Amino acid sequence: MIKNKWSHKICFALTIFFVCLNSGNCFSSTEISNVRYWAAPDHTRIVFDLDSEPVFEVKENGKILVLKFTAATFNKSIPAEIILSKPGIKKINFYNTKNNTVKIEFVLDKHLKTDVFKLKKFQDKPQRVVIDIILDLPAQQEMINEPLPKLTAKKIIVIDPGHGGEDPGAVGKRGTYEKNIVLVIGREIKKAVNKLPGYRAVLTRDGDYYVPFNKRLQIAKDLGASLFISIHADAARNRAAKGSSVYCLSTGAASSEAAKLMANNENLSDIIGGVQSGDGKNESDQIVLNMFQTNTINLSKTYAGTLITHLDRVNNLKHKKVQEAPFKVLKLPDIPAVLIETAYISNMQEENLLKTDGFQKKLAMAVASSVTEYVGRKILVPAISAEKTPERNGGRGKQNGGINTSKIYTVKKGDTLFSLAKNNSTTVDELRRINKMRSADGLLYGQRIKLP
Repeated sequence: MIKNKWSHKICFALTIFFVCLNSGNCFSSTEISNVRYWAAPDHTRIVFDLDSEPVFEVKENGKILVLKFTAATFNKSIPAEIILSKPGIKKINFYNTKNNTVKIEFVLDKHLKTDVFKLKKFQDKPQRVVIDIILDLPAQQEMINEPLPKLTAKKIIVIDPGHGGEDPGAVGKRGTYEKNIVLVIGREIKKAVNKLPGYRAVLTRDGDYYVPFNKRLQIAKDLGASLFISIHADAARNRAAKGSSVYCLSTGAASSEAAKLMANNENLSDIIGGVQSGDGKNESDQIVLNMFQTNTINLSKTYAGTLITHLDRVNNLKHKKVQEAPFKVLKLPDIPAVLIETAYISNMQEENLLKTDGFQKKLAMAVASSVTEYVGRKILVPAISAEKTPERNGGRGKQNGGINTSKIYTVKKGDTLFSLAKNNSTTVDELRRINKMRSADGLLYGQRIKLP
């Protein structure tokens, strides 16, 4: 009798086990709890939030992209259809299918390249599945709405509004998002700089979407920028903390523990913003650092000092001296770069100040004035004494009565006309003249050119 009871229990348990095995996982399933989307100039991003790590497969058929999730359900708040007016996609359809699976169908505008990947839970971000629909136009080409070669006659100032999209940045007590405030301020700085004769400002982003660090920096490199200015709003647990500050890159230790913590926090943006490789283990980081010249960092500090003087006329300063920390967004080998913390969004008084039109415009004028004072001095290309020139070029430089004659240089990886001009105390126009290059011509790896 006892044996029969145990036999029935074992049979029942085995039955439940095999039913669960065949149906995926009857004890738990992944809930797709929310869907969000952003449009950037070069892609449209759709993000699904999930309460556990998902199992899914991807299929493409012309204009249709399908995601099929195993052992999953939809939250009741998600409708059966979402009509999108975003570049590259028309709508999203949601289907419940058999065997505890769900299907999501993306109707694309045309056959476009897509990128689908998972992101693990991080800080307050849940498990996510990201779908990037890659558009045809390059990001920076659409942002400036003008062919790049036409801009070379002007000094380019790249304005970088921090955060964006999935990465809100700091949030004020009254619900103000850093990503929104710095975008508005960035646009005001762009207007102010564009009013200066001989200058042109370009934004790294002009909407609510996230731009990875490497793309922000690449925009500055491609345009041969004279300056790179990243705009942020500070935050601290101490709600009384307030004031503006300016930071430069440090390839070693930070200037203070607070600067170190701030850099560590800002450097997480790629992970929070949903960059597939945003795990902080970029193998090129050390290579980029090694490319850095002390000259570029010193130029950044010089500009930062000028900027602090102008900011002091607009707002109280948190730090009266330039701060240094290893910010990833400032890793430009031959372009002076600074990061501005405009004010403390965590301070209710400064949160309100950041939202006022008057403060935004004053801040923009202060930055524009600092740009003209710095770039106008023509200190971006410091003078180098004639006797040091042969040493800088491995003894290949020739002199004739104290005057350098032209020498032949083989283009290396990472060289640009702008970097060569700076390193050889000359201008891009002069390099183009002696090499008979057109304004649209670039450099090729291994190419031999003349240097004055």
